[in-house]
Amino acid sequence: MKILYVSDLDGTLLNMNQELNLSTVEKLNNLIEKGINFTISTGRGDSIRNILKDVHFKLPVMILNGTLNYDFDKKEYVNAKSIPNKKVSELMQALHNFKYKTFEVQTIIDSKVSRFSIEKWNKDANVLAINLLFDEERKGELANILSNIQGINFFIHKKVYSKGECFCDIILENVSKASTLKELKEQYGFEKVISFGDSENDLPLAEISDEFYAVENGAEIVKKNATAVIDSCYNDGVVNFISKDLSRIEKATKL
Repeated sequence: MKILYVSDLDGTLLNMNQELNLSTVEKLNNLIEKGINFTISTGRGDSIRNILKDVHFKLPVMILNGTLNYDFDKKEYVNAKSIPNKKVSELMQALHNFKYKTFEVQTIIDSKVSRFSIEKWNKDANVLAINLLFDEERKGELANILSNIQGINFFIHKKVYSKGECFCDIILENVSKASTLKELKEQYGFEKVISFGDSENDLPLAEISDEFYAVENGAEIVKKNATAVIDSCYNDGVVNFISKDLSRIEKATKL
């Protein structure tokens, strides 16, 4: 059976220093060399190129919650799904009075992905995502604003590396980690998908996956919707699970 393993980054594969453990890199590369199919699905943007530079990916990596893929072999972004300019203008107007801590715009122009503050973004570039950081107590207020805007999809989730703050990722409608994972599954003919996550924006992965595992340090709502809970991101929970799963498959094949 052709199996695809998919992991979120922050709080799932990365440690709390927002880095890959050296042991994670070594184990992942060994697994990929053995032939496992592994990729990433993350809300992060261009920063993945540096964070994941030591992993020998053979499959595209899904970034910005499904709006874009990055091919490490070709060193290029593919399958960009941008928000129409009129919709961006509508969002800017709707969010004008919302009290945020940071407001960033992720854009792509000439195959280059860039991140700008609201004051400095390149208005000639195609907008892939809008990201807000805000106090958790304003979660309901923001959800109400965005729920009244057609043509977008948004994910509100707690910030992994601090307390009392939330992120909101705004992208094109009908785009999510689930939709892009489905595309990848069909493109490569995977028969089974096993995914891993820690946060609410990882729950769409569960929609497409045959098995979805939450790391022990994950949010309670994610654990409740998971097939099971595995070891934390501190202890290489994801790669250790995959290693055990591969050993199980190899033993079963020999029988």
